[in-house]
Amino acid sequence: MATPQLSASVGDGASTTTTTWARAGRLTARLAWLSLVANAVVILQGAVVRITGSGAGCGSHWPTCNGTIVPLQPTLEAAIEFSHRLLSFGVLVLGAWLLVRALRTRRERPGLATFAVLAMILLVVEALIGGATVLLGLTGDNTSVARGVWVASHLVNSLLLIGALSVTVAYSRAKPPAFPLRLGEQGMLATVLGVGLLAALVLSFTGGIAAMGNTIFPSDSLIEGFRADFDPDSHPLIRLRILHPLIAVAVGTYLFIGLGLSWWLKPVPQARRAAQALLGVYLAQLVVGVFNLALLGPAVLQLLHLLMAVVAFALLAALTVTMLGGAAEYSRRETKRGATLEGA
Repeated sequence: MATPQLSASVGDGASTTTTTWARAGRLTARLAWLSLVANAVVILQGAVVRITGSGAGCGSHWPTCNGTIVPLQPTLEAAIEFSHRLLSFGVLVLGAWLLVRALRTRRERPGLATFAVLAMILLVVEALIGGATVLLGLTGDNTSVARGVWVASHLVNSLLLIGALSVTVAYSRAKPPAFPLRLGEQGMLATVLGVGLLAALVLSFTGGIAAMGNTIFPSDSLIEGFRADFDPDSHPLIRLRILHPLIAVAVGTYLFIGLGLSWWLKPVPQARRAAQALLGVYLAQLVVGVFNLALLGPAVLQLLHLLMAVVAFALLAALTVTMLGGAAEYSRRETKRGATLEGA
């Protein structure tokens, strides 16, 4: 009679653990989503700072604004830059809160804790890059190549942060992907998806270069812009911006083929919607990019184009983890053949 009691005890313990996670997990999941959305807003707000030329609104001071903690009578540029810093501080606090909650459940949800730690590291790096941008004078009238490279690198780190938070959201769900991901056992699939992530980061880097080129050296017409792109005497930031649309088409083609290959290697039902959404968002992003180029980059289209890039990378990161950590769905024929071999 002792064995049933022990079994019941074990069962009750598992049930209690599940119930405890279900209660605590709701807040953690909401916090992960809030951090993801808030950081996306910060990225868009950073683009507003760039578009309006407000990067030097607080002078060369950081973390203070023109030598004061809170500017009492700020100019418009100072107000835009200071509000960006305030929201950046807010997402840093959110990231720390998420990290604390994730670490408390690291035994039950090791994947959640791992990517919450990664997100916090990237948040700190994000803040340091922003501060260095101001302290190094890579704002305002600075037209150096270093500024373009620095801003593009900042965007890459921002997308890595979005990716880490997107995966954190995936691991905060009721049925998260398996962890660890066992990459060594899925070499081909991991390679295909990893190349996709790397290609997206390269695309974002060239997008940052193109954005800075358009901001610092705006063109009066599309024809004039094309001529400047191929003029050997043009500034390097102008000549490099032509790479972005070319790489965008190449990355889109790779994603279309790569996702099909990934599904053939390992069909994971939970990843189907994310894959469909990713392709849809990317196609829409290409269309918006064309209009953005043709209309000489109006602010609204620039922000929409950037938002789609953020959403696309978030979907790609979540899709990658779901594919690698999810269970494959096999056809009836494959299941029956496996059962026959096992019986033999």
